[in-house]
Amino acid sequence: MLALTLTLILSQTPPAIPAEVFQRFEVERPLVLEALATTYACQKPRRKPEPLCDVALSQQRGTAADVRGRNALVGLTWIVKRGKAGKVVVSEPWISSLALNEDGTRVLGALSRIDPENAEEAKTLTQLAKDYEAFFKGRKANVTPPDSIRAGLAIWSKSANHPMEKKDNAWVFKGAPGALRKVGERWVMVGMPKAGEGLVVSVFTP
Repeated sequence: MLALTLTLILSQTPPAIPAEVFQRFEVERPLVLEALATTYACQKPRRKPEPLCDVALSQQRGTAADVRGRNALVGLTWIVKRGKAGKVVVSEPWISSLALNEDGTRVLGALSRIDPENAEEAKTLTQLAKDYEAFFKGRKANVTPPDSIRAGLAIWSKSANHPMEKKDNAWVFKGAPGALRKVGERWVMVGMPKAGEGLVVSVFTP
């Protein structure tokens, strides 16, 4: 069994984030999403789905859907930065996970990056990222994560304890810049990296 490491990005309430980070997020978000929509021609009819269009149009098409029970989702995360001539620079995707838990009248969440501990795990995650990218683009009917990931997520999801609230038709992690919306059957997260330019964007599926 693979011993994968779940590197928490958002779980327990973090230390106070400087106001300038929130300000930077509000400035960067519309510019990057507009550039992303332009690069991938997201406003035009598409033959096949494009996950980064789900991200680019998430504010218009997404909702703060109800959260029921405990949910552990797997997906892909990218760093997206503005490039030249209205284009964007998109990083290679990596595997990440999202936990959304209903807790009485509250919703608790956590985001994590799934990191390998050895070469075998790195190979497994690289292939899994390719499989999810093919799935999101409509080239693959489904993806079944390895047993080790599914077992780890089942345990880890129970520890999600970052309080979330609805704001502007989205779920937001209290005290952190970002917005989580459901677009169709997928959950889309748009957030701000701890340092540097651009946005951290993710697409998750059950």
